[in-house]
Amino acid sequence: MKRFLKYFGVFLLGFFSSIVALVVLIAISFAQFGNSKEVETLSEKTWLTINLPSVLNDKADSNPFNELFAGLAGQEPLGLNQILSAIDNASKNENINGILLNPGFFASGFGQAEEIRNCLLNFKKSGKKIIAYSENYTEQGYYIATISNHIFLNPKGLIEFNGLSSGVVMYKGMLDKLGVEFQVFKVGKFKGAVEPFIQNQLSDENKIQIKDYITSIHNHELIKISEARNLNFDSLYQISNKGQVFLSKHALEFKFVDQLGYEDEVHSFIESKYKTKKTLSLRKFLKIESEYAYSENKIAVLYAEGEIVSGIASQSGSQIASDNLVKEIKKIRENDQIKALVLRVNSPGGSSIASDIISREIELTKKKMPVIVSFGNVAASGGYYISCLADSIFAQPNSITGSIGVFALFPNTQKLYKEKFGLTYESINTGENAELWRPDQGISKIQGLKIQAMVDQIYDDFLSVVSRGRHMSKESVHEIAQGRVYSGVKALEIGLVDGIGGIDRAIKSASQKANLKEYKLMVFPEPKNPLESILGDEFADALTEQQIKLAESLGINASILQELQSVKTMQGYQMRLPWSIDIR
Repeated sequence: MKRFLKYFGVFLLGFFSSIVALVVLIAISFAQFGNSKEVETLSEKTWLTINLPSVLNDKADSNPFNELFAGLAGQEPLGLNQILSAIDNASKNENINGILLNPGFFASGFGQAEEIRNCLLNFKKSGKKIIAYSENYTEQGYYIATISNHIFLNPKGLIEFNGLSSGVVMYKGMLDKLGVEFQVFKVGKFKGAVEPFIQNQLSDENKIQIKDYITSIHNHELIKISEARNLNFDSLYQISNKGQVFLSKHALEFKFVDQLGYEDEVHSFIESKYKTKKTLSLRKFLKIESEYAYSENKIAVLYAEGEIVSGIASQSGSQIASDNLVKEIKKIRENDQIKALVLRVNSPGGSSIASDIISREIELTKKKMPVIVSFGNVAASGGYYISCLADSIFAQPNSITGSIGVFALFPNTQKLYKEKFGLTYESINTGENAELWRPDQGISKIQGLKIQAMVDQIYDDFLSVVSRGRHMSKESVHEIAQGRVYSGVKALEIGLVDGIGGIDRAIKSASQKANLKEYKLMVFPEPKNPLESILGDEFADALTEQQIKLAESLGINASILQELQSVKTMQGYQMRLPWSIDIR
């Protein structure tokens, strides 16, 4: 009877899963059919409206379930690749006359901001116009908006233009109260990822590198705004330093904006000046199929975004899992139509062994086709490790990279275990080193020496890989390594990257190295079909999302919760940035 109930239960689960899949497929089909009329609305003198999200991934989540449910909720899950593609296609579409840009609360990273801004600049070169309007401008949002022909600000709105700040949460005080002490093994005086767990304050070396790279990013921002708005650089620096532009009246006074107005007045301005009131949302424009000439030659664009972990990703879209990425790289390498690979990296690093496994696949692929890397907001530590063997690396001026170093963290829970909980622990071992870690005591001196030797070896291997990939001596690499973080501009100076530019430049370089005049892009990872989404692990993130919402309702910062969660999931030795990047 039990066996019958078991098989009957499996049958019911399969039956209802099939019904759900069928219903969703029908819903998606109807949604796509219903949107077919939207394609016909594109006519002469249409303006494309782009509302930037506050945060976006490099690659849009192409899961049809997420797209459908997000659509029902009134949200549009956009990716940077979609935004760049839409702007590029709009520049070539004779029916699109201009872009109405609303940066909103965009705060996704200066690397992505640079990429969007440059793409909009290319749009302007086609002779078309850009009008920007927002109720409020973030520092990054305003940076993007400065290339516009005319900038509007809501009369009651604000502009964030007060310089950059990088904050670090120090956990040691909390850990002391819990009775937890972390034992650290690392290489590199700048490798500060461990500092929040063992210190109440940042080290001087850490402060120096933070100051250096945010100053580099800030200076680049001021130079570009100075050029776009015809404002004096020194004056901009003083305004930023003193926070003189915040209210709308000050923004107008200092010529940061051209006009104060409400959204309806912006539309009236466009209608009066450009003789049109036709607008089309970016989401609807994306549904219009672009015409591409057929080509047997393909360039693969592979997106690698998130922390680097071993095995299979436990959270879709938020991790670079070695098994997953290796599978994608092999698929690309074995496709004879693909002539080059562009790897887009946006990662602070993670597992050292996972990084090495991915790097090995890049090296194998390079024997068959050119491999070009494009850095997003951040490609540091393990993110740099998986990139450095490529033929060429391109970064934005404000990309964050470097952090060539290694560390290992071991929690000493002796006080928590014995004094707080009153627990005792016994073990029977075959030898004195059989037990590397136990909850009631710390790492012994002999064990510590062994662990440090392993960390030193991994660091030496890291130097060797960078030395081989960048054609530098290991000594030269060590001088600029030691866990230090650099901006894209500085990385170019010291030879860690080959050029400044976004993914478009990386694709152009790939086509040149592969001697391709005509080609078509193939994006990886490819989207899952709906049935895979049902039977796969797409619902695995639901609990995490609920935990985050609960934490936020209690006043706990979600980013702090996620950072503490990541410590629990760390496996093996780590190649990570010295802190969580939070530039404001």
